[in-house]
Amino acid sequence: MADLPPGAAELVSEVERITALPGDATDRVPELLTVLHRLVPYAGSVMQVLNPERREFEMLGEFGYGEPTLAYLRSSEYYHEMELLGMDRDRPPMCLRDAPVPPAELASWAEHLEPAGFREGVGITLFTPDGRHLGLLSLHTDDPAYPSDAARDFLGMLTPLIADAVDPMRSLVTLSRIVADAQAGVVLTRAGNVLSIPGLPGHPLLAIGSAVLEVAAASLTEGSGYHSFLCPHRPAGGTEGHVRITVLPCPTSTPIHLLAMVLTSPAGDLRGLTRRELEILGLLVDGWSNQRIASRLVIAQRTVAAHVEHILSKLNAPSRTLAAVRALRRGLYVPRLLARSDR
Repeated sequence: MADLPPGAAELVSEVERITALPGDATDRVPELLTVLHRLVPYAGSVMQVLNPERREFEMLGEFGYGEPTLAYLRSSEYYHEMELLGMDRDRPPMCLRDAPVPPAELASWAEHLEPAGFREGVGITLFTPDGRHLGLLSLHTDDPAYPSDAARDFLGMLTPLIADAVDPMRSLVTLSRIVADAQAGVVLTRAGNVLSIPGLPGHPLLAIGSAVLEVAAASLTEGSGYHSFLCPHRPAGGTEGHVRITVLPCPTSTPIHLLAMVLTSPAGDLRGLTRRELEILGLLVDGWSNQRIASRLVIAQRTVAAHVEHILSKLNAPSRTLAAVRALRRGLYVPRLLARSDR
């Protein structure tokens, strides 16, 4: 490795300070880029987070580029170019002079960056310690003397700190603490995939393609925010019971492909409601009549009416409409898709 650049200790301290700041990555990125300018006097800088489902990068912060260049940097063609250069792997920072192909063969350089006046640059792939590919930091200069070998190698030392600063899971972990007794959880993506939440295990109910995730996604599609409901569950070697499912929409500041956190926790106080009453409450939440409920559950209407009376008493509600509202607000119901009678 080349000698450390001047002021290396101060730069490390500054990057550590910024990485430790609370809030979202969008708040930390401008400060990071300002500090990195002391190391690499760039004329253009862009911090991008990966959208693996669209195979594109999303802008988290940028400076010094025209709109045509930014449009290309957002495109799947640019992502594919970075793949060809090996910038989708956890590797040391790479300057333009280090590229395995001539710059003239790179569309990003030949058609966008060089015509805009850039003469060198360095790309830094951002990975977490657990192997998640977060994105890419690029710094472009108008002087071929920069970045120096020392600055390039020093950026490699700073990369773990920079990755931590832009990791969207940091804010999601903080948000997950709203559910103080959460026992498991995943992040649901818009394509129906799931990502692990650091510090929380997964759960069989939260596997890809599960009915729970389908209900969770539907609740967000309908415009709901924070949402909670119950799911029947029999743990291995245990007895039949319920698990509480909480759906927390991802903040708008997180990458767009992240949809929501889905967490499991103990069911809590069920107000004495039985399994059947919780299922009927799910149908009341959907606005079903007694006749329709009876037909679905293959029971007599008078039996449904008796269940509804018990529900009204247990929820201290004078009407089925108010019972449905209270059940929805408190998460005291089993959605139709999760009812045992339906599975």
